[in-house]
Amino acid sequence: RGANFIPMDQLEGRLSDEAHRIVVQSASKANMNMIRIWGGGMVPLESFYDACDEEGVLLYHDMMFVDEKAHRPVKSKTIEKEIRHFIRSLASHPSIVVWSGCN
Repeated sequence: RGANFIPMDQLEGRLSDEAHRIVVQSASKANMNMIRIWGGGMVPLESFYDACDEEGVLLYHDMMFVDEKAHRPVKSKTIEKEIRHFIRSLASHPSIVVWSGCN
């Protein structure tokens, strides 16, 4: 069982750690075992990943790439560096079990 996670709000300043924890706890209580982070949104707060690690909820993580013609990154050194940085910054979270190029 699982669900898609899309941004809870488009204004990052209104997002809270507590709201992210509640979402993950609700998924866990509903017996969900995986959440997909939608690549057309934004990267969740660190508290979201921490809550997934704590609750044992697995993550299928899209990269954050959206293009009018297709949902995929264009091959370039800049994109490669971005992907490497992104994965390294979240690599300590055992809840992330799948990295997807996007959608």
